[in-house]
Amino acid sequence: MMWKWILIGIGVLISIPAVFLLVETVRDYSPPPVLELKEEGEAVQATPSRLTLMTWNIGYAGLGKEMDFFADGGKMSITPKELVEKYLNGILSVVRKKSSEVDVFFFQEIDRDSDRTHHIDEYERLKEVLKGYESVFAYNYVVDFVPAPLERPMGKVVSGMATFSRYDFHDPKRIALPGQYPWPKKLFYLDRCMIVVRIPAPNGKEWVLINTHNSAFDSGNQREEQLSFIKKFITSEYEKGNYVVIGGDWNLIFKSDFEYTEELEEFYIPFPKDWTPEGWKWAIDYEVPTNRALKSSYKPGETFVTIIDAFLVSPNVEIESVKGLDLGFEYSDHNPVIVTVKAK
Repeated sequence: MMWKWILIGIGVLISIPAVFLLVETVRDYSPPPVLELKEEGEAVQATPSRLTLMTWNIGYAGLGKEMDFFADGGKMSITPKELVEKYLNGILSVVRKKSSEVDVFFFQEIDRDSDRTHHIDEYERLKEVLKGYESVFAYNYVVDFVPAPLERPMGKVVSGMATFSRYDFHDPKRIALPGQYPWPKKLFYLDRCMIVVRIPAPNGKEWVLINTHNSAFDSGNQREEQLSFIKKFITSEYEKGNYVVIGGDWNLIFKSDFEYTEELEEFYIPFPKDWTPEGWKWAIDYEVPTNRALKSSYKPGETFVTIIDAFLVSPNVEIESVKGLDLGFEYSDHNPVIVTVKAK
């Protein structure tokens, strides 16, 4: 009789993970390849010939200088609430200050209802600061329960990307990027995508502004596939006569010869030198790192730092200036980059 109950218990223990994976498979966030996004807020009707843009992966206001992260070799998965508020208030302060000069903001890693950031809606907080901007939000990480790390699971995640513009845009879309992990791993990782918005240009053409957040922890195959997709997309827009600006977190190294002592993780890989379309130009401030490793809290001169955030513009766009904002990774594991461009 005892063996019967032991066997029943073993059966229950075995079935729990199977049921969990089944439920997560059924509920897996699976947006279509192209998804129309809802515009929020009001902006100025204009046909600008010059734009200033800023890109910033805000690290869901959970990865400031005191934090590490389990997926990068650290231990933490849930950021203490007081630190989330500290980082978010710092991020909002920078955004508020830069709104006097920046026309378009690209943000990545914005939590809306996540256990790791105590269910604070960071998109709503950004909208409060950026009144007078039109915005769109695209989900790219929606999971009921991330079971890692086992000692303190990350739990529920609802997160994504946003684009804000002081100029009225149209036809905003979420464009899925290719590349998936095999099942069941893919259930608990981001669904990578771009946000594409369009602003009228003076000559009847359009500014095509693309906010991207590419894969991070794959062996490189996903990132290669995504770059091929992006190249085809941006060159087709340029061939129409449009002015194309793409920026964001590429998760590929543009420069890594900064001062550091810790060992480089394998998932940091260089941007391919032969990928850039002919005539296209990168806007990168090579003096300011945009990303730090998260094996431990930030230690200047010891923590690995690099540049993985940048803008790329089409041949008919002139780069007037580019500046990385060295915030010392105070509020995020990324530093922002600001670029001013002009239609030729």
